[in-house]
Amino acid sequence: MNYYYDILLNFQDQYYMFYEWDNNDNIEFIKKIPLFHIKEKDYMNIYTNNIKISKDFLNKIENKTKIKNGTLRYTAIFSDGKNSLGLEFNDDGLVINKSSILLDDEININEFMYNIDITNIDYEIIKKDSVFKETRQELNIKKIITLEINSMYSKKEYSKLKYIYLEWFNKIDDNYSKMYQTMLNKLNNSLTEKEYHIYELIKITYNV
Repeated sequence: MNYYYDILLNFQDQYYMFYEWDNNDNIEFIKKIPLFHIKEKDYMNIYTNNIKISKDFLNKIENKTKIKNGTLRYTAIFSDGKNSLGLEFNDDGLVINKSSILLDDEININEFMYNIDITNIDYEIIKKDSVFKETRQELNIKKIITLEINSMYSKKEYSKLKYIYLEWFNKIDDNYSKMYQTMLNKLNNSLTEKEYHIYELIKITYNV
């Protein structure tokens, strides 16, 4: 089995590019981790879907990943020679977390693929994964705004709701249910300067 050494990985239930890693993430320093060269088609299936690998493959990688104070049970890095990512599996072989790879390490791994044979891994596609087009920051902004307007509406803080609505849409409406639904619907679209403005207002007003 091939291994990669001394790498930072950020296993999350949602895939984030390395430049979106957050200081609050549980970023692991990995001393040693199994490394597999796979076909491009298999890589794209792994990247864009939730998959389940065979029990034989699970047994092959079990406790092979070394960290400072122990091991990670079922983790490995997969590369097609152009792209690489880390995966963490549960006891049933389902992918539970993914990690992007820092640029220098990804370049090194992809170059190393020229020297190792392709591994045919036994897996099945469970369902399409959510590969977000929005950045982590954009998703967080939408989350904060949604939480705040939900809170205002449920607590019947209608004066605050009207204020946010006025700042957002430049008009007044006395139908609180309609205002609330309009704001939620707007968050289903791409963010504009208006949403960034509302986010900043919420941070100031509610100390978010």
